[in-house]
Amino acid sequence: MARQEVDSTTGARRRSYHHGNLRDALIDLAIELIASGGVASFSIAEACRRLEVSPGAPYRHFADREDLLTEIAIRACEVLTEHIAQVVGTTTDPVERLVRAARAYVEFAAQHPALFEVLYTKEVFIGGNAKLIGAVRPVVEAFLVPASEIPGITAAQATSLTVGSAAVAHGYASFLPAGTFSDAPDAPAIAADNAACATRALIMGRAALGSSPGEPGVALAGLAVQTWIDLMDKEKEKASAE
Repeated sequence: MARQEVDSTTGARRRSYHHGNLRDALIDLAIELIASGGVASFSIAEACRRLEVSPGAPYRHFADREDLLTEIAIRACEVLTEHIAQVVGTTTDPVERLVRAARAYVEFAAQHPALFEVLYTKEVFIGGNAKLIGAVRPVVEAFLVPASEIPGITAAQATSLTVGSAAVAHGYASFLPAGTFSDAPDAPAIAADNAACATRALIMGRAALGSSPGEPGVALAGLAVQTWIDLMDKEKEKASAE
């Protein structure tokens, strides 16, 4: 699958740089360059050349390349969270919410390949990037909360189902950039449909998940699932105390 520009707001934001908005201009151009050449080939020096700014200008806004990529990953989380919310809609059925979250994840990867690539770049996600925790949490909760709310599910099954459904969604999403999933013009839609069906199958077979490894060390998005649960509990306690 050929790389392409996917952020329709890039042009407007690039123009806004002339009014002093260099930080956003750098983020937008970085996404544009990554969409065309991949994250490995992206360089801040090339971004400076294209924006016609000095090589030191970006470092007034970002500590280094990793810091800039982290900001792009934060934007990716925001776009993904918004898309999941749109796809899930107003449904309250936890099964349907989890299935739709998996579908939305694959759709996001297809619609925003540069953001998807950066989100899982090794430089960004080594050991759980502290700057990303707040942005990633709504994405994790989109899988963890409905999995935990399915009637009759045990804690161990919910953990395994959360990781399993996220893995299914990520697997289908990862097939798309390389073009290895399907030659059909509607490959992204097929992948999203398959991810939704596979997630539903996992839910139907959740009884078998109780015997799968569900130890506290199982991780999702760089942190142990139990850590995400603890963060959610702390947030609930904070909200109830206010």
